[in-house]
Amino acid sequence: KFTYWAGAGWSLAGEIVDAAAWHETVRRFQKMCSAEPLPVASACGGISKSEYLDLMEAAVRAYSDERLVSYCAEAERDGVQEHGFPRLAANLAILVANGRLADKRELAKKMMDVACRDAKKGKMPPKSGGNEFSVKELSIALAELEKRRTYPVSVTDSWRKALKGVKAENSYSWGRMKVDLPSAHNWVVFACASEQSRIRNALGGSADFVEKYVADQIRWFDSCGMYRDPSQPIVYDIVTRLQFAQILNHGYSGPSRAKLESLMDLSADPLLKMLSACGEIPYGGRSNQFLHNNTFYSALCEWYAVRFAGKGDMAKASEFRRAAAESVNAMRGWLSERPVSHVKNLYPRESGKGVYSEKADIGCERYAYFDKYMITMGSWAMLGWYFADETIPAADYTPAKPDVFLLSPTFHQVFMKAGEYSAQFDYCANKLYDCNGLGRLHRRGAPAQLCISIPCVKSPGYRLPEPNGSSLAIRPVVDNTAAWNIMHEARTAEYALTRWSVGDLKWDCKLTSGGMEMVLSGKDKVAMDLPAFEFDGRESTRISYDDSSLSISYRGWVCRYQTDGRIAPAGFTAHNRNGKYKAFRASGGKSLKVRITIEKE
Repeated sequence: KFTYWAGAGWSLAGEIVDAAAWHETVRRFQKMCSAEPLPVASACGGISKSEYLDLMEAAVRAYSDERLVSYCAEAERDGVQEHGFPRLAANLAILVANGRLADKRELAKKMMDVACRDAKKGKMPPKSGGNEFSVKELSIALAELEKRRTYPVSVTDSWRKALKGVKAENSYSWGRMKVDLPSAHNWVVFACASEQSRIRNALGGSADFVEKYVADQIRWFDSCGMYRDPSQPIVYDIVTRLQFAQILNHGYSGPSRAKLESLMDLSADPLLKMLSACGEIPYGGRSNQFLHNNTFYSALCEWYAVRFAGKGDMAKASEFRRAAAESVNAMRGWLSERPVSHVKNLYPRESGKGVYSEKADIGCERYAYFDKYMITMGSWAMLGWYFADETIPAADYTPAKPDVFLLSPTFHQVFMKAGEYSAQFDYCANKLYDCNGLGRLHRRGAPAQLCISIPCVKSPGYRLPEPNGSSLAIRPVVDNTAAWNIMHEARTAEYALTRWSVGDLKWDCKLTSGGMEMVLSGKDKVAMDLPAFEFDGRESTRISYDDSSLSISYRGWVCRYQTDGRIAPAGFTAHNRNGKYKAFRASGGKSLKVRITIEKE
């Protein structure tokens, strides 16, 4: 069998059965080849393994050379304090193994020395996270280093010996956690992924440990096959399913395998349907609006692509390859910013260091500081690189047919798609992170935050530049105690429709390829709140309005609200993770119409 390279983007593979035929095949191939490399893959072309390495490299390069050196010195002196360091070591090691960042070869070795040394030692400080998150990545990195013979065997054998010394019950923060507890616990799923990775790579590992917690944690999948972490944050559904995917990929064959596979298959369609027109995972709960949200979504899609291809369903496999590309391409703009940040806004970055940092960046929880979460983007790109099968083509992009999709009541989210638009509603929001209403309206290609990407919350569980006076989303003005119920949904060739009961109001929302059309009605005068994006942390938008219209211009796009009522400022501003929004209000008689469009200027 052979693989023959004829240029930067051209390769030929096959099997040699006849020397003369082989030479003739190569001669014709060389004649066909251009001297120029193939173009970079687009959203419909799928993401290559090399592009996933690009993302890993971007994550590593976001740390200055001085910070990499000081980070290593701190960990060597004080011990590894949180899992960002071993993840950085693993990412850097894989890059060096693949011929990248050659100038950091010795630093990569030193970081692997420290990370593997401390993995064997045991638990990290309780607040910081632990070996659950990093042992699996160190195992993957070691396998790649050994495969590429990047360092002498004596060096890689020392890392192998250290990782073999990890003891599941003692080295993981929750290694002796009881089963049948009254809530989910995603940390033990990460620990199972680490143990299964050790088993796969002949580094020890406890199959009994893996079975014990896989069997226990699959209790927390809902009717859509989604993982119900406490308070049901969307991030911890997708990222925990990614750990289960890695467990299966690494050969888990315990008694719970069949049940786990069926649950993972059940959640395949929801995963595709929940991706927004701007390539973002849904809002909902903690740890949202970070760059690593995009790479863990892409990695899970790559796993599903391989799974469905293995079943012979290439159409579905190609859909997942396209979704993975959509999510990766959605973050390219953020990666081009200088300095690079791990959260989706442009406020100045803090130092980014510390365990449970008291000086978190704007839009971040205390645990979501730069040192930990920037490399997390690279770590999930690592799994995308690991899972991706470049022989699976990505489906071509086509505008969405009108559709409405409801998650289970535990996640209380409703999605609509039509053409290049997507919308997301929450009807039972977690008040620390979200509020009820239309909290997202996206159009493909436009800045995600232009209309709104996540709601604004009065007292959020993350840092803001200043306090919010009120929550804010696109929604009827009602008492905070009003019940929200979806009464009806419909799909036609031209539109997707949801009909809501909000207290004693009726709210019809119709999404078409031309935007969102809403009608609000009640017994008395009615009104709707309208957020106007004002500031992204660095740049201000242009806001203009008159009695019946409101326009927000930003980076070549404009969001327009039009009404048959009257539009006026509501008298307050509110922030979310993306930036600052000025509140407007549309008011009318017993009925009010509002139309929202997002268009190029």
